Amino acid sequence: MPEPGRTPDPNARLLGAVLSFGWVLPASIAAGGGLGWLVDRWLGSFPAATAVLGVLGFLGGLRQLLREADALEGRRKPPQGPQSPGGSGS
Repeated sequence: MPEPGRTPDPNARLLGAVLSFGWVLPASIAAGGGLGWLVDRWLGSFPAATAVLGVLGFLGGLRQLLREADALEGRRKPPQGPQSPGGSGS
């Protein structure tokens, strides 16, 4: 718990976000493959649902990694100056 009146260190937040990157993709693959394995046991069609849901888990994990990377990149960019009224000038 942070001390009262003290702002949290933004570098610590960045470090936490970057360290979570290594777990997103394997966890998504494991969740998709595990759910596929359960569906295959239930239906008796072993490799089909495991493969399909494993690939969907991979794609979902990849999408989440890209979204988190975009969010971190947006945090890192310096703020843009105000836009001139009237657009690109005519």
